[in-house]
Amino acid sequence: MVISIANQKGGVAKTTTAINLAAGLAQVGKKVLLIDADPQSNTTQVFITPKVEVDLSRSLYQVLLKFAPLPSVITETRYPGLSFAPSHIRLSGADLELAQAFDNRSERLKRAVDEIRDQYDYIIIDNPPSLGLVAINSFVASDRLLIPVSTAYFALTGLDQLQETIEMVKQTRMNLGLSILGVLCTFTENTNVSRDVEAQLRSFFTELVFSVTIPKNVTLEEAHSRHTHIFEHAPKSSGALAYQQLVQEVLAR
Repeated sequence: MVISIANQKGGVAKTTTAINLAAGLAQVGKKVLLIDADPQSNTTQVFITPKVEVDLSRSLYQVLLKFAPLPSVITETRYPGLSFAPSHIRLSGADLELAQAFDNRSERLKRAVDEIRDQYDYIIIDNPPSLGLVAINSFVASDRLLIPVSTAYFALTGLDQLQETIEMVKQTRMNLGLSILGVLCTFTENTNVSRDVEAQLRSFFTELVFSVTIPKNVTLEEAHSRHTHIFEHAPKSSGALAYQQLVQEVLAR
């Protein structure tokens, strides 16, 4: 199954969710590929040695813009069962470059993923905070979308546009089977605002909202700074326990 972690709003824990969902699935014995499709490359920074610059020729940019086969950019992580395809800052111009292409520019990632998808139990794609052609490529390549939403004021802004994009992908027959796997409440706190936003999300999306919520937890950020996932950095933290439950819910769905 190919799962895109998507929301055009930034700061909703897309990268944190992509990293820890992929790592958690690998820990329960699944073979997982994590693809960083975000030009900010935050996911990539977690899996490379600090201050080491990613080789452009070994990044997702080559796959989308130069038609390189996906296996040529995949590297193994030090975590059993977890492989990784890095991003690059050059991907920030990919929307413009793809817009000038004459081929079916929305299906490039799908073609690359389809060649290797049977080698993995799960392929997780970390997407940019936008709805440009890179994100559309991810949606076309994916079976399901997982949408993290911060339980903060203005959190619901833009969800209508995201749903419209999903419908556009389906209606144009680029990916008729695309659907939402689930909506994940993130940065939850014991505040009225957080509780109110979560209640609105559950009212609107009903059973699509995961039972688990991801709390605002400093150890999740600490794990990133130490170039690892939460299960290695702080396996007994509230963040780790929450992502363990998310893994089980994803498997159940």
